[in-house]
Amino acid sequence: MDYDLIILAAGESTRFGENKLIYRINGIPIIRRVTTEALLPNVRVMVVIGHDPNKIREALEGINVNYIYNPDYKKGMSQSIIAGVKLSNSDKGILILPGDMAYIKSHIIEQVIEAHMRTGANIVIPTYNGRGGHPILFDVKLKNELLFIKEETRGLKEIVQRHENEAYKIEVGTPTIVHDVDIKGDLNFDG
Repeated sequence: MDYDLIILAAGESTRFGENKLIYRINGIPIIRRVTTEALLPNVRVMVVIGHDPNKIREALEGINVNYIYNPDYKKGMSQSIIAGVKLSNSDKGILILPGDMAYIKSHIIEQVIEAHMRTGANIVIPTYNGRGGHPILFDVKLKNELLFIKEETRGLKEIVQRHENEAYKIEVGTPTIVHDVDIKGDLNFDG
């Protein structure tokens, strides 16, 4: 596999009031919607689980993904990213995608990967009206830096800031890349 795509699915969904990743939109759990869109040729999908791991596995039954259990999921998203990056063996790049990006589409992920293959940029960020979204792709050269991110220093944002001049931003023309689900009101979206 050329690229590893890490889906972050370990959180507790405290603002949502229940596990948002197994909440169904049109009968399909959010985590299944996201994961299905990530299944692309030459991409290994890795799902980082922590809170409610059995319910996440159940929601993804029949889908071929690699599971990574993060025992430190209560310490924040950075710990889940590190858990996934540690097990990445991609020779090209690592994509990070929060599991609550319920409306992401595979063609967006493909655009991000194609932009990396075309430009060789250290970071590729999809944007909508100039606002950065997900998934963010990090060239394999930045793997070591990803292993040392911390919540206190804003996780991935610190690396993006540090390498701002080496980042390629690709306008994708859809708000789905900036729309995550934190509360039930976020489900009212027709992007």
